Amino acid sequence: MWASPVTEVAKKYKVSDVAIHKVCKSLNIPTPPPGYWAKLRAGQQVEKTPLPQGDDKSQKTGIQTGYTASASESSQGALDFLDEETQKIVLAIASQVLIPDENERMHSAIIAHRKAIAEWKKSESKSDGNRWQARNAPQPPYLVGSIADESIPRACHIIDALIKAMEPLGCKLTDSLSFIVSGETVSISFSESQDKLDHVPTKDENRQLLEYEERRKKYSYASKPQIRKYDYKFNGRLSLTVNGEKTFRDCKSYRLEERLGDVLIELYIAAENLKQQRLAREEAERKRREEEKRKEERRERYNKEIDRTVALANEAKDYDIACQIRAYIAAYKSAHSNEDIDGWVTWANAKADWYDPTISRKDELLGERNHSADDESKKPKHAGYYW
Repeated sequence: MWASPVTEVAKKYKVSDVAIHKVCKSLNIPTPPPGYWAKLRAGQQVEKTPLPQGDDKSQKTGIQTGYTASASESSQGALDFLDEETQKIVLAIASQVLIPDENERMHSAIIAHRKAIAEWKKSESKSDGNRWQARNAPQPPYLVGSIADESIPRACHIIDALIKAMEPLGCKLTDSLSFIVSGETVSISFSESQDKLDHVPTKDENRQLLEYEERRKKYSYASKPQIRKYDYKFNGRLSLTVNGEKTFRDCKSYRLEERLGDVLIELYIAAENLKQQRLAREEAERKRREEEKRKEERRERYNKEIDRTVALANEAKDYDIACQIRAYIAAYKSAHSNEDIDGWVTWANAKADWYDPTISRKDELLGERNHSADDESKKPKHAGYYW
């Protein structure tokens, strides 16, 4: 650290200068202060801080978790949805994700989840043999069953390394150990490969087979016990799948811990995919609501038009009746010209005006006529006893 600037040391080990500073801090190694190399080049007197005396760790090993060159090129293109500055920061952090020391405290959400797993196992052990409790037992916690119990700490360390690298970027870890990236919840799942082994019958299964042989000698309908032929055993090779799409696996070339930079980038890609899917759903929902609104508005306009048309027809009928009454009055007057019918003519004309929607005269006894109503509802009716 005192022989070359930290940027040159970082290039030598193919990590970032931030990673070098972290290693020095963990080993309590002093580093040159700001301006040290400028003063040295200028020929000024500089002081070198000696290594501290003590029983502190003298070395630190770790896995270089940066992505490969080919993966780096494809990742940069895949992060085009981010602005240039954010891309650089994400890629820089992805190139230096380190698995924390085993003794380092894990993220609080991971600690809480491991406690939940321990409590669940304790409750499961109490319910062994109780069929009713087994049927009504809650679903096992995340990671339980999908990988071996011995692999759960390793998976937790991987999650811990990712979230500690991503928290400075504003990412969060939920209680269910999903990642919140750019406001979207991205899940990761672990699975473990299994080896297929010939099943070795247990003592109980051997006893069942012996009993079956004895029964078969006596009864032809004796049924043979169903004993599996193979066993499947977890072999420690983990797979990590981001959002049910992109999968990273342990293989001969590398372990998952060496691909954490790629996993981090894939979490951002998955978050962007989820965002686009959400926006597409929201847009589809917006269009659906607009279409429903348009249909509802058209339905309301149609029904109003129907009501207006029916009302117009009803008013026209009233007008026809008024015209018929007036024509009848004229004919009646002509036929009874030598009679005094002025009172009747006045009354009849008043009824014609009551029927006529263009005049809509209010009648003393019949009141106002609703000209737009249907014939039955506006038909004059006799009053009942309590009218």
